[in-house]
Amino acid sequence: MSTLDDLAAVCAAANLPYSDAWLPQLRALATQLAAGQTRTNLVGDATEAGLLTHVCEALTVAAAALEVLGKPPQQLVDVGAGAGLEALTLAIAWPQARVVAIEPRKLRAAFIAQTAQALGLGNVQVLAKTLHSAEAGARFQLATARAVWPFPEWPEKARGLLAPGGVVALHAFGPAATLAERLVAPGWQLRAARDVPGEKPYAVAIATRS
Repeated sequence: MSTLDDLAAVCAAANLPYSDAWLPQLRALATQLAAGQTRTNLVGDATEAGLLTHVCEALTVAAAALEVLGKPPQQLVDVGAGAGLEALTLAIAWPQARVVAIEPRKLRAAFIAQTAQALGLGNVQVLAKTLHSAEAGARFQLATARAVWPFPEWPEKARGLLAPGGVVALHAFGPAATLAERLVAPGWQLRAARDVPGEKPYAVAIATRS
């Protein structure tokens, strides 16, 4: 897996959502990321291969969330969005969803906003704030955060963001088969878990309030 041309085959093999219609915006995202990386350190690997890792992880979130929700969320939030690669990918995959990216680091927040505009993603809102100061409200069907809090802590952080029936996406290192025993969060139930395609053993889980 090294270029966006490989994405269709990877998604087919991993049973992830995919559409050829997404490719122009994903290619534009690759261009924006490469240019932005020259101005500030956005991600560890700004190559197209590095972007594909993030895109596949975001699409794994989409697949797992659809498994539990049954349909795309109307509103979703990505907390500690970083360069916004997950939020932007989900906005491309779900153009009818309202995607809120919360990112307190101003350069990264600005990159997300500028990239969303360049890609024509009118469904993306960027809040250059912390989770606490954003006061986003309990209105989201899906809340996600990657590499922000330790694995068991994120569901409780997300509790105040969820609309009734909303779900939390959890990102972890290690096989999906081990995630249920690692989700030590009273009052939460693991509903779906999927491995992220790629060389590194990343996994995604979806949890709901029990």
